[in-house]
Amino acid sequence: MLGASLLFAGTAVGAGMLALPAETATAGFVPSSGALLFCWAFTYATSLVTLEASWSVGRGGGTGGGDAGGNPLGAGFLSIARETLGPVGEAVTALLFWFLLTSIVVAYTAEGGQLISDAVTEVAGTSLWIPPVVGSGIFASIFAFLAIFGTSSVDLVNRVLVTGLIGSFLSLLGVGLPQISADLLSRGEWGAIYPAGISVGILSFGAQNVVPTLLQYLGGDAVRTRRAVLIGSIIPLAMYTLWEAVFLGTVPFDPSTAGSKMQVVAALGETGGDAVRRMVEIFSTCAIGSSMAGASVSLVDFFQDAIVTKTKGELLEKGPNLRRGVTFLALAPPVGLAYAYPDVFLGALENAGLLGGVSLYGVLPAISVIRLRASVQEDDASLGGTRSANVVDEKETMPGRLAGGALMLYALLALSATLVIPEFFRLGGQLLQ
Repeated sequence: MLGASLLFAGTAVGAGMLALPAETATAGFVPSSGALLFCWAFTYATSLVTLEASWSVGRGGGTGGGDAGGNPLGAGFLSIARETLGPVGEAVTALLFWFLLTSIVVAYTAEGGQLISDAVTEVAGTSLWIPPVVGSGIFASIFAFLAIFGTSSVDLVNRVLVTGLIGSFLSLLGVGLPQISADLLSRGEWGAIYPAGISVGILSFGAQNVVPTLLQYLGGDAVRTRRAVLIGSIIPLAMYTLWEAVFLGTVPFDPSTAGSKMQVVAALGETGGDAVRRMVEIFSTCAIGSSMAGASVSLVDFFQDAIVTKTKGELLEKGPNLRRGVTFLALAPPVGLAYAYPDVFLGALENAGLLGGVSLYGVLPAISVIRLRASVQEDDASLGGTRSANVVDEKETMPGRLAGGALMLYALLALSATLVIPEFFRLGGQLLQ
């Protein structure tokens, strides 16, 4: 469960964390903290809905299947959509999942390539220079190699990266917290939070894509998976709040740097000196690496789920060869996009957060669970109510599911629609200009 918690946290804590100060500098610390709390609550609630959908469909014989003892394992997003939303819902889910994870992997690959290029120059000097696009290929190849061997291998590497991330983060706090100015923290502009701050905030917490993977990793145990999600989501909430305090409390607000990640990070380095700049570099590397670990294996699992389903399991016997081919299909397009658009970092994260993240994690799982619960009630009614409540709970209800019943699910749908619909109109207006 510790490894599962760290995988959730590591998937969440990544390049989005680096983008937060750039997107929230105008708003200030107090509004940003409120937005972070909102984004955490949204992430935790939708993760539990995703968990219930994965558990229920996996138990019912979806591609999640079960272990040797017959215990349910987690079904992936495509299996959930196929079971509950039909062919159209499956197609929409596939498009959204691909858009979200590809946007994230493109952003991480582009930024990872820049980090590798800078690291080589710093170690070897001007005598050896690797273009960032070449660095992106190297960066993606490392995680492609890990993804081929599955979640266990990714988990081991992710633990190392999260350890480095936490160590460098604590070092930054040790240097930055004593320098925080109360005057800088008191500045606030609530209207500047939406949409960019909320979008990047939701994406910064977004690790719902690994929930089915964690359920499988923990042997289909929904209670342990829920605990892992809770622990794994609280870690980034604490880190993001302290991270914002250090940035916004030590770097005076400058409208010319707001919205530029590199300028905001450079401003922190100038404020704290070379030691802080070096710690920021280490932290950036570990943060992007840990998120890339979770995002890449989720994208590969998504492609494998789709291929195995479409071929009705006929390719499963190919084993490692299938996994290698799927890994190439999943990660080659993001590398190509990172090559074509090396400065895509913030734009990819902003658009992915509300459009992809809210639609995929807020809307579709909630609709799926509403239908799954309705199906259970219909089955019970068809038996004339002969089953006792205890039997129904034991056989049909996931332990530890989100409280609040259907009202909570509809509230999540309404909230998600409120967040995402204006973005469709905004982007539509931009395309028509």
